Amino acid sequence: MMKKGILSLATLGLLASPLSIGTVKAEGNGYDRSKNMIESQVKNTLQKEVLDFHTFYQLGKESKYSQSFSVKNFNKMGTMSNSTSSDDDFIFEIEPNEEFANADNTSFQKPLIGQLLSTDEYYDYDLHKVVVPNDGLLYVAGDTNSTNIDLSFSAWEKDYVESNRLQYLDNWEEDGTEYQVYQAKAGTYYIEVYDNDEDQDIDNNTEDDLYVIATGFEDNVAPTKPAINKVDNNDVVVTGKAEANSTVTVKNGSTVLGSAKATSTGTYSVKIPVQKAGVTLSVYAKDSTGNISVAATTKVVDVIAPAKPTVNRVDNNDVVVTGKAEANSSVTIKRGTTILVTVKATSTGTFSAKIAVQAAGTKLTVTAKDAAGNTSVGTTVTVVDVIPPGKPTINKVDDNDLKVTGKAEKGSLVTVKKGTTVLGSATTNSSGVYSVSIKAQKKGTVISVTAKDKAGNTSAAATYTVVKH
Repeated sequence: MMKKGILSLATLGLLASPLSIGTVKAEGNGYDRSKNMIESQVKNTLQKEVLDFHTFYQLGKESKYSQSFSVKNFNKMGTMSNSTSSDDDFIFEIEPNEEFANADNTSFQKPLIGQLLSTDEYYDYDLHKVVVPNDGLLYVAGDTNSTNIDLSFSAWEKDYVESNRLQYLDNWEEDGTEYQVYQAKAGTYYIEVYDNDEDQDIDNNTEDDLYVIATGFEDNVAPTKPAINKVDNNDVVVTGKAEANSTVTVKNGSTVLGSAKATSTGTYSVKIPVQKAGVTLSVYAKDSTGNISVAATTKVVDVIAPAKPTVNRVDNNDVVVTGKAEANSSVTIKRGTTILVTVKATSTGTFSAKIAVQAAGTKLTVTAKDAAGNTSVGTTVTVVDVIPPGKPTINKVDDNDLKVTGKAEKGSLVTVKKGTTVLGSATTNSSGVYSVSIKAQKKGTVISVTAKDKAGNTSAAATYTVVKH
């Protein structure tokens, strides 16, 4: 297998080259410098949305890489010997790396140095693996210390598959260093490096002819819109899913209610004060680069039932039921399971529902249901009896009789009087028949008979004049 060499930036003659890209953020003065550099240097301007986000760091920490190294510092397996361990800010290629399965690993923090040496069997080309952590811009920069190398490189999906996961955007050259930019989905990609002059059967590379590849990544893709679980007017947390490790913020209008960091699996739980039903909450996610998602919105659901209605007295003369319930709620009046009527309460909560006259003692249940479908506990009222019994009937009474008999409302209390003097009382039976014991009254005495029901309503008095037997 071919030998490998080590070099520093000084060896490459790249001390002032802006080669190392690294993982970057689009913010601050670095962004302004980078944007100016790109606008002045690139031959084909990047798409506007790319220009708005990417940043380059200038390479070249001259003092740190002033020492040169030779190929003698590599052992036969292509690994770095102890004598070069001080220069650990580089990655050095390890052959074989011509297949996707044995591609070298790269790092966004360290440039990779390699050789393109031919053998009798094939021209050398190298594959270097790069892992894009999430959707964003993949930068690749390459340079060489030798005029013997016509350096060519490009990023690929595994096995040279072509899809929309990796989209080439642009390239440019500055001071002999070529830069390429790709829009990439999160995943693993491969940088293929080869010497373009080998296509013309020129094989003039030596062990001192070296190339350097640097990769960088920038998250320029906003997180997807968060998913929000149902929020009701009892909840003190908002939960859902968003981009892993993003910062999730919940707002009511322009007021921030709370923020929390999503977990590594993307779940989030943000504490908030209880919100009123119908309030619209907006939830958005911001990634570590500062990209902000489109806001997801949800309305706070009403799960709190209306309070129990208040109901005014209902009697067996009434054809309306009145009272108070939650404003604008639907008020339903039932007799047992039978719905008598449903009406809407006013904006102040009063209601008035027409019903058929109900018998005394009937139990009515009144409930209120809000617009969200929550139903209150029922209020039960008993129809009050306000109708007096009919006037009793009186059978013949003579001056020998010790009883007054007749018919009145069943269950009522029948009272017999002479003037204001009560002669006796008795309760009618289930058929309405009564029999009231009295002392014998003289012929011509006028007696009066009244019936009083259980509700205390007293009938008009029936009168009778005692006759001679």
